[in-house]
Amino acid sequence: MADQIQVDTEMSPGEQASLAGVLAMVKPRIAVEIGTYTGGSLARIAAMSGHVHTFDLVSHVDSHLPNVDYHLGDSAVTVPQVLADLEKAGETVDFVLVDGDHSRAGAYRDAVTVFDSPATKGAVILFHDIANEAVRSAVQDAIKGRDLQFVDLSFAVSAMAPPLIGECWGGIGLVDRGSGLWPHPAEVRDNARWPSTIQPGLVWRAFTPVRAAERWAAYRLRPYIRRRRGVRGAGTPAP
Repeated sequence: MADQIQVDTEMSPGEQASLAGVLAMVKPRIAVEIGTYTGGSLARIAAMSGHVHTFDLVSHVDSHLPNVDYHLGDSAVTVPQVLADLEKAGETVDFVLVDGDHSRAGAYRDAVTVFDSPATKGAVILFHDIANEAVRSAVQDAIKGRDLQFVDLSFAVSAMAPPLIGECWGGIGLVDRGSGLWPHPAEVRDNARWPSTIQPGLVWRAFTPVRAAERWAAYRLRPYIRRRRGVRGAGTPAP
């Protein structure tokens, strides 16, 4: 249920509450989600938005939500196309959740695509898994030199304990391009420069090159693995 804390989702209870709180304040007429997966966050976004465009490589959802357009394929192609179509139609996006490709290059590309689009000029943008070093670095690079109303990359901190050598996950970063949600002077919080919201130990830092190599390999294999599993469910390719 979209009005309850879920257990079968990638977001912690605190992250779900943060997502719901932002949605309640923004009241999106049009929302975008990059990274549908099984639709846990999508159910909440759809329940609190007028219309949603959601994007993923393949479908992992079992049924359509009536106010959602499902776009399948590489987000490097589908997201810019849909945002351009919305701009051409004179529509604006009020809310974006970015939770797709977690490689540094992929996360950077998705962030830049959203930031560069005139259709999102008044949007509030949330980045999930901002505790991850690749995702956080990508967002930090993407916000450089931009005129943004508010940036808080520790808006919701990760609920996981610092790992010994593995990846950090969870957490939500918030970027407001000019929605009015932050009615104060423009501010980029100091945490926008932090390497993570989790304070890892020296062993974890020593294994940074190993994690980078594993991430590089995983994000080259993942599209092939997901496609071999097949498309199950209700998603339909973007026109």
